[in-house]
Amino acid sequence: MTRAADRLRTGLSFDDVLLVPQRSPVRSRAEVDTAVELPRGVRLAIPVISANTQWCTGGALAAAMARCGGLGFVHRMQTVAQQTGHVAAAKHAVVGPDAARAALDRAGRPLVGAATGVAGDFVERAAALVDSGADALLVDVAHGHSDHAIEAVAKLRSAHPDVLLVAGNVATDEGVRDLAAAGADVVKVGIGPGGVCTTRLVAGSGVPQLTAVLDCAEAAEEAGCAIIADGGVRTAGDIAKALAAGASAVMLGSLLAGCDESEALPVERDGVRSKSSRGFATLGMANTLRTAAGERLTAADVADYVPEGVEATFPRTGSAAATLRQLVGGLQSAMSYSGAHDVARFQERARFIRVTPAGRAENRPHALDRAPLPAPDYRGEVMNR
Repeated sequence: MTRAADRLRTGLSFDDVLLVPQRSPVRSRAEVDTAVELPRGVRLAIPVISANTQWCTGGALAAAMARCGGLGFVHRMQTVAQQTGHVAAAKHAVVGPDAARAALDRAGRPLVGAATGVAGDFVERAAALVDSGADALLVDVAHGHSDHAIEAVAKLRSAHPDVLLVAGNVATDEGVRDLAAAGADVVKVGIGPGGVCTTRLVAGSGVPQLTAVLDCAEAAEEAGCAIIADGGVRTAGDIAKALAAGASAVMLGSLLAGCDESEALPVERDGVRSKSSRGFATLGMANTLRTAAGERLTAADVADYVPEGVEATFPRTGSAAATLRQLVGGLQSAMSYSGAHDVARFQERARFIRVTPAGRAENRPHALDRAPLPAPDYRGEVMNR
């Protein structure tokens, strides 16, 4: 018997559980406060962070997230000059009438995050991002529980001791402990559950997301850091389950890619307006950065790249504010069902129940499965009266 078989256990995804309704003092979901506190005094009115993907967060979405009380991480699949331009644009965006809920720095400007890597110019890129106004840095790598990722976190912690430092991705308690020990304030959890990710198919690696969040949240509490659940979120209910399992926030990519402010490419086909991801899944990081710098690629440049993602098209969903309003409203409803006025109380009270495949099927509105009936014809009845 292999060592892997000896340690075999069951992993759960969000669809494997439901939150158990409980007696509630909450009279209206409007009473529910979704605010969360991240390390280093970062307060978010909504526990939602937009993903640092090429087709999600640029300056426009980062600014929109801050206005709504969340946080956006500007992607790094571009030159340093391009990325710092996005950060500066978001940092100087007008907040407007949302200031009461907006995520702001001490000077009243939008909070903005930015991603950097673990190799090449990552130290210089991080310094340029901080100089351009980034309030948070994200050490972005597919496998965050690796020596070079841990070393990169330690270097950036030393260079920027006052900046909120996020690192990931990991899927185990050991990964959280090692990144926290290296200096990460927040650890991003999720290997393979993303909407366009194929890591679990290509590499056969990952941990079902609910189990990953549960394991990592326990380790984060012991290590004195926080976690972000990244991936696997398809509904507002999934956001609630991730927070109930111990995440301080969720990172959304696919659910925000259709927003007007996202970096996804607007497309129209047969009169239907959509937005499309592009580039990175097909080309990989190195080649994406080369194209961003204006270089031309040949077939040989991409021949050895093994993609761990797919290109995708997303329905247009309107403004980020409208999308977030729906998602946060669902979260507030979930918290009210558990009898919680705030996130801390929600995490204390929330209880999960595992569901069977029949239970998962029951979750869907079953009227959708019925064959439509012909429209009733009342003409004969009326004429015979």
